[in-house]
Amino acid sequence: MNQVDIREALLLASGLSVKAQSHLTVDDKTKLLEEFVDRVLRPCGNKYVDEIVYRYLLALGDQLGGKMRNIIGKIAVEKLSRKIIAQLRVYGFPFEIHRGEGKWMNGQNCSPNDESAAKAIRWKNGNYPRMLIHNTNIPGVSKNVDFVVFNQFAEAIDKKHLEPILKDYKNYIVMGELKGGIDPAGADEHWKTARAALDRIRSSFKKVYIAFIGGAIEKAMAEEIYSQLQTGMLDYAANLTNDNQLSSFCDWLVNQ
Repeated sequence: MNQVDIREALLLASGLSVKAQSHLTVDDKTKLLEEFVDRVLRPCGNKYVDEIVYRYLLALGDQLGGKMRNIIGKIAVEKLSRKIIAQLRVYGFPFEIHRGEGKWMNGQNCSPNDESAAKAIRWKNGNYPRMLIHNTNIPGVSKNVDFVVFNQFAEAIDKKHLEPILKDYKNYIVMGELKGGIDPAGADEHWKTARAALDRIRSSFKKVYIAFIGGAIEKAMAEEIYSQLQTGMLDYAANLTNDNQLSSFCDWLVNQ
């Protein structure tokens, strides 16, 4: 347990994430490892090595899974932002993007990297201001909503400038969930998570358009989404991997 080259692996195998380890002292870690050996490894007898390897790979898989989910989510946001910007250019609507820090950038001067890093996009459809923000915490929903379109501009997208807009429900136009995972095996789980989030929105907002965009949409899931579109529970749905559907959604969005 005192060998540096295996100590970190043992800590991970014991169930301690790297983040959790950062909050513990060396003595704390040693005590936990001793308990891990006594309670878990010793009962395994001569198969203790297999147990360590199994637990290590399981813990490592969880960490990699979390990182991959973050990467996939980021890619989905980038794809949606770039499609929206492309549609704004088609219509000739003046627009600006915000990267989360600094000032708004004129759409004519922003690079592809700026577009990919956009945390917010604002534009004018005629005289009507519109502002889309990704991943923001909404009062009443008490959780982050993947994308929201407001009928007001904010000088910046920090708490100070957004709070007055967020508090007034009349400022909300579109709210939606974005699930970027394309693995069919995880599609139903993504839909369940999104459906729960959309239900929270419906319970708090009576006059807002509700949308869903998914990277993987399986048959049973598609039937339920179609049913919600027919009954008005959903106002728009699109497959993130289908360019025609995504372009159609963005066309609808920028014209709200």
